[in-house]
Amino acid sequence: MKNQFKKLIKKIWYYTLLLDGLWSVPLGFFVFFFVGMSLSYFGLAAGSYDVAFIQPLFLAGTIVVGATNMAMAGMYFTFRTIYRYLYGKEDKTTGVVENKSKLEFKASHPIFKICVSLFIFCFFVVAILSVYLRLV
Repeated sequence: MKNQFKKLIKKIWYYTLLLDGLWSVPLGFFVFFFVGMSLSYFGLAAGSYDVAFIQPLFLAGTIVVGATNMAMAGMYFTFRTIYRYLYGKEDKTTGVVENKSKLEFKASHPIFKICVSLFIFCFFVVAILSVYLRLV
């Protein structure tokens, strides 16, 4: 019984991490709202600078995460093979999730890992900044 409970918790945790749009977007809007409420204690401006410029940064991050989740959902319904390559597919006989892209990434050259990680990081920074500049 205890072993089945651990397996259930592991499966719930796995799907929670896989379907991060279910918790990340509402959490982002909650942070956006909380930052707006906490900034209201300073009034409209603090000193000579308006502190409300910080709040749209959280909204921009939430919008980019939500758009990324929508793109992944579109990939799931349109390009299911690519989605399974990126996120893995559960083997029905063993119950193990096999993720080919993760295995290939681990086996790749370190400079390739650095370049891919840096590209993805820069992509999200540029995406968040471009959305943020549209909001401000």
